[in-house]
Amino acid sequence: MVTFQELQDLNLSKLNTAVTQWQQMLNKLVILAEGGDGGINAADLEKKANAADWKGDSATVTKQFTTTTARQFDDMVTEARSVHSILQDAHTDLKKQKDDLSTAVATWAKKNIYINANGNAQYSGPTREVEGAPPPPTQEELDGAQRDIDRIVAAANETDRIAARALREHAKSKYDFDEKGVTGLKDADRQQGIEDADAMLRLAAKGDAMTDAELERFNRVAGYHRDNPAFAERFATKLGPEGTLTFWRSLADPGQGRTPEPDSQRAKLLAKVQDNLGITLANATRVDTPAMQEWKDRMIALGDDQIKHPKGTSPTAPLGYQILGPLMTEGKWDSDFLNKYGTSLIEHERKFNYYGISDPDGPDEVWDNLYNAEQLSYPPGVTSPVVDLMEALGHNPEASLQFFNGSTGTGDKEMSNWDYLVDKDGEGARKWGIDDEKKTGYYESLGHALESATLGYAYDDPDPSVPPIKTPEEQAARDMRTLLMDRVVRHYQTSDTIDGQDGIRESLANMAAGHIDSLNYSLDNWGNTGQYTDRDGFYGREANRLRDFEGPTSAGFLRALASDKDAYETVSIAQQVYGASTMAVHDGSNDDAMNAGLKSVRMHGLLDEARLEAIGKEFHDDKEQRNLEIEKQGEWRKFAAGAAVGAGVGVATALIVPTGGAALIAVPIAIETIGGAANTAVAADTLQWIKDNEYDNRDDSVASIDQAKADGSANAIVPLINYKETHGMTDKEFSDWAALAQSRYNDGGKITDTSNSPN
Repeated sequence: MVTFQELQDLNLSKLNTAVTQWQQMLNKLVILAEGGDGGINAADLEKKANAADWKGDSATVTKQFTTTTARQFDDMVTEARSVHSILQDAHTDLKKQKDDLSTAVATWAKKNIYINANGNAQYSGPTREVEGAPPPPTQEELDGAQRDIDRIVAAANETDRIAARALREHAKSKYDFDEKGVTGLKDADRQQGIEDADAMLRLAAKGDAMTDAELERFNRVAGYHRDNPAFAERFATKLGPEGTLTFWRSLADPGQGRTPEPDSQRAKLLAKVQDNLGITLANATRVDTPAMQEWKDRMIALGDDQIKHPKGTSPTAPLGYQILGPLMTEGKWDSDFLNKYGTSLIEHERKFNYYGISDPDGPDEVWDNLYNAEQLSYPPGVTSPVVDLMEALGHNPEASLQFFNGSTGTGDKEMSNWDYLVDKDGEGARKWGIDDEKKTGYYESLGHALESATLGYAYDDPDPSVPPIKTPEEQAARDMRTLLMDRVVRHYQTSDTIDGQDGIRESLANMAAGHIDSLNYSLDNWGNTGQYTDRDGFYGREANRLRDFEGPTSAGFLRALASDKDAYETVSIAQQVYGASTMAVHDGSNDDAMNAGLKSVRMHGLLDEARLEAIGKEFHDDKEQRNLEIEKQGEWRKFAAGAAVGAGVGVATALIVPTGGAALIAVPIAIETIGGAANTAVAADTLQWIKDNEYDNRDDSVASIDQAKADGSANAIVPLINYKETHGMTDKEFSDWAALAQSRYNDGGKITDTSNSPN
């Protein structure tokens, strides 16, 4: 196993020498086997042996020995070429991985994050009490550094493992040369994947008789091949759709009192098997072969079939949908499969959910009882195939976008998937069940699916990026995402609607952050004057494919979101980033830059007023608690100093920021869309100012609504102040800006002001 320290200190000179020497050896062997220098070679020898008039024993023994020996030279060339290719690819990959590691270590060091000899990320700067000390890295930054290092070291281990195994394979035969070589590490990985899949199939045949040691082996091998399509396809097609369902059905719940306790070692092993098996099957569905297409079609057909335990006698058994569901929560499943499977699942649920059964807890409760699902998910919990489908869609943005634009049923029974899953007040819409805490927590999974559909990347993507919009196809996809976001904004424009779908608020905030550009565009149309103020040109509507969600609708949506602390922080961070970027774009003119900054200030006023009102209403009988919450409102200013500006993405560029949860959001910014201002001083300085200046939330902060408003207004004007400093504006010149900013901030507050916050 390659460690961080070993990769960092890796000396590749010997490997490079081996590559050179094997190339020289290969050249010599090619001449011996095929000729080329005018000398004796194996090919000529074989021709002469076959053409000679052999007599007696020589006609059999000697001739065969001669021709066999000649062919050995071909095998020698094959094996030498294979060894050279393996060594050459290993050298190329390891060099890149070592360089990547060096770059990552240096990059994070600039942010005072040190990577120790064990490969662990930790803070390396002075304590915060030291005068002038920079702020320590956030946990999000430390986690990001750790992910970077772990990813690079894991890649090096993968290179080492594949190369070592391939070379050992060549060294197995002591008396013969290998006539089956590989063309490089990718080919070796493919062959190893097929071999390992066959070995895992032999283990899978044991079903619930697999020992803990065998489960560990399965997890280890499947983990090696998480990105190996050859392994995935071989395992899935040889096991077959029925075999796949039966395998997990019997393994997850063998029955007869042998289902493992939740905290047992076997339960933990099965949780890993569930993830690894799911990722393997997801990878397999994306392999384009007739065998896999047949597998997918048959798996969908098995959805409403009861899958009994091989040794079971019970008349009831879980459906294929229920068994496959837990395996679909990890990995990226094929888009076409997800949509066909999802359509089949929703159609089935819509039929069986109304067999005359009146269930107040909705179809999830019916799923849990009607077919005796037993335990099919690890860790155990109340779930349903539809919830599992939402998680699968959350990992495939293309499929999710298609799905929410699809429908089920025909004629007067036809209903769009949006209406069935989201618009719960519509006639015939789905009633989402309750989780173990008696909450409608399954809306969290619905939120994940909507996130991926509207943002264009998986909801938990560790390295999110705004999809490009250069080609007509990419632009059409962008338009579909903003159209769906329009529906989201319109549906979730009241707190009651959001609160009625417990668990979805965080995803809605992430979606708002990801579409902060269209929300700014939508709200900048007072009195329908946008068409007379060049609103389209100012925001780059065409270039960025922005959509007008309409002002009142957008205001309601943001008001409903900003009333929650975490959602407010997420959207406010996004607004600060986007507002700074619009000023950077309009750097060519002080008047235009001021206009851009003032528009952003107005948005901050809108968000801050909504949050203040919520605090006042929530704690109107508890002044001390209310003041504490207002003080905490300033915490969102602890903007991640490790946020990275990405280049070359679709909607301008994007700034990656942490949200209130664990997710990272690619916030669209205006740089490089209008005027190409990405490299101007104001662009760099404004964004750097945001990264470097954190809000110091001291214990002696004045806990009052007035102070909270002051904090909000101070943050809103940050981009304007920075512009003044970088452009040498006089105090007199800036005073006009400040006065206008105050007015715009108050105007924004009036948009969401529905009642005075109590004192």
